[in-house]
Amino acid sequence: DRERGVASSISPRPWQTDTCIGVWHYHKKLYDEDGYTTPKFVVDMLVDIVSCNGNLMLNIPLPNDGMPDDKEMKVIDGITRWMAVNSEGIYGTRPYRIPGDGPVAPPPAAGVKFNESARKDLTAQHVRYTTKGETLYAFVMGWPEQGEKKQAVIPALATGDGPDPGRVQNVELLGYGGKLNWKQEAKGLSIELPDEKPSEHAVTFKIAGAKTA
Repeated sequence: DRERGVASSISPRPWQTDTCIGVWHYHKKLYDEDGYTTPKFVVDMLVDIVSCNGNLMLNIPLPNDGMPDDKEMKVIDGITRWMAVNSEGIYGTRPYRIPGDGPVAPPPAAGVKFNESARKDLTAQHVRYTTKGETLYAFVMGWPEQGEKKQAVIPALATGDGPDPGRVQNVELLGYGGKLNWKQEAKGLSIELPDEKPSEHAVTFKIAGAKTA
């Protein structure tokens, strides 16, 4: 019932799904009307799926010359730029104890199992998780808008009641070389953000010391 339109919990077995940036064959009308899926949509969907133990295949419909058109290349470029910074939290990872935190949407209509068209862009209030060995990756799915306090909160690492999250030892922001100020407290792991985001769409925190198993 999360705002994911794909899955709402971690599957005990790996699974795979697919999506397309347009329709499943090349359609000139989509090009003319700027109808392709955005890189943000694909990144949100990818992180959602990986956090639930899944894999995503992405289809790029090709015109008759066999090469993506210029607008498709912009979508591919946006995804590629994001992956260049954040792929460490995607490739070779496993699920955390929960897929994520954040506002939830109303349950889907009866009988709806795959509702990609109903997805809404995820925001800075949404967090998704993956792990690799003893490292936890927390994807904050947006950047605080102008006027908001430039702080990310990772609720799963809250101290106090609930599962023991472990004691955080270090926090890095993928794509950012500076040192971060952070505090693990009752509301979660609070992290002060730098002035500029290291990538568009989601940003990824690499966290040492949290319990990953």
